[in-house]
Amino acid sequence: MKQKDKWLGITVLVFGIIYTVVTLNLPRAPVGNPMGPIYFPFAFGILTAIIGLIIFLQAIRKTSEQAEIELKKGKLNYKQLLLGIGISLIYALLFSRLGFVPSTLIFLIVFLFILNGVKKWILNLSISVLYTFGVWYLFEKVFLISLP
Repeated sequence: MKQKDKWLGITVLVFGIIYTVVTLNLPRAPVGNPMGPIYFPFAFGILTAIIGLIIFLQAIRKTSEQAEIELKKGKLNYKQLLLGIGISLIYALLFSRLGFVPSTLIFLIVFLFILNGVKKWILNLSISVLYTFGVWYLFEKVFLISLP
């Protein structure tokens, strides 16, 4: 479990960094403060990266000597790490082309299947759909901020 927390933290951290960088390419507002539409997504990306860093640091702190032995034996799941980073990069590329809802939905489904496996497919799909449309609803209807 703690090993998964490390990978989750690293992946969330990488996702937050990529998301933050991508938000800098959002269109500027034609009236008012030109950077206005960028502040909230930028802060969201920074917050996501900070949460990923916290998850990662907590997982490291909780790691016992057994985890250190596993590290020395090379039992780290590099496959999950590389897949998570690759999926995050693909998400960053697809975000501007497909828009928020399709790209985020695809990203979360694939990412959660990598982390949780196929056995938890109901949980994976439920979280993906609820998160994607929950964030979309929050931005579009509550904050009145149009997502790409």
